[in-house]
Amino acid sequence: MFKAAEDKMEEMAMVRFLGKFTEHPFLLRFQDDQYPVGQGEPEFTVYFKKAIPVQKLMTSTSLALGEAYMDGDLEIEGNLFQALDHFLGQMDKFSVDQKALKKLIFSSTSKKNQEKEVTSHYDIGNDFYKLWLDKTMSYSCAYFKHEDDTLYQAQVNKADYILDKLYLKEGMSLLDIGCGWGFLLIEAARRYKVRGTGITLSRQQYKEFSLKIRELGLEDYLEVKLMDYRDLPESGMRFDRGGERRHGGTCGAGKLPAVY
Repeated sequence: MFKAAEDKMEEMAMVRFLGKFTEHPFLLRFQDDQYPVGQGEPEFTVYFKKAIPVQKLMTSTSLALGEAYMDGDLEIEGNLFQALDHFLGQMDKFSVDQKALKKLIFSSTSKKNQEKEVTSHYDIGNDFYKLWLDKTMSYSCAYFKHEDDTLYQAQVNKADYILDKLYLKEGMSLLDIGCGWGFLLIEAARRYKVRGTGITLSRQQYKEFSLKIRELGLEDYLEVKLMDYRDLPESGMRFDRGGERRHGGTCGAGKLPAVY
């Protein structure tokens, strides 16, 4: 009985909170009750399979609703894009606890935490990424030089542009921090016959890149290591050139001198 009363109180608190999004009429539906919001015929229904703690809505409305949808606790009945447009068009009514949000955005940069973040993102399986990345398996912006460039060609364009900037010569050594699945280093070895080393914290990327090196017969030119970039100074390894296309934003400019 007490649990039911508690759930009902949480439900009513949600209704009061979400009841301010009145730009377009919609219906809030729970397991046993439903509540109209706004004036007129509801244009869509937001169905909550279980209540979201109002504290979460107050901490970050967008994050609370997004996670509820991702977890299957929230469903949109009707036009999803219309519902998104309705809420995103009223973001001034969202609640954001800046202190709590800062902890989410600027998480710990400890080695243990960064390894956890990388593996939780990339180690869900190479087959998943192969479903929607092009065959270079590049997971960063592409360079479309021409209107009819395919995604694959645009990724090749980007790699070529980066390698040209590095002014590589045969026999040089090249380091790629956060090497992903290795396409940049593969291109460098093929085009310039450099010795390349890629580092990653993802076991799935390590596995896939290692396989490509063997398949392409590039064992004399390329290697990939499972390691944190902050362990590089102690490794004793030295390189003629180094690059990290996505990693600067993660490790922060203040950390780069320790690497370079």
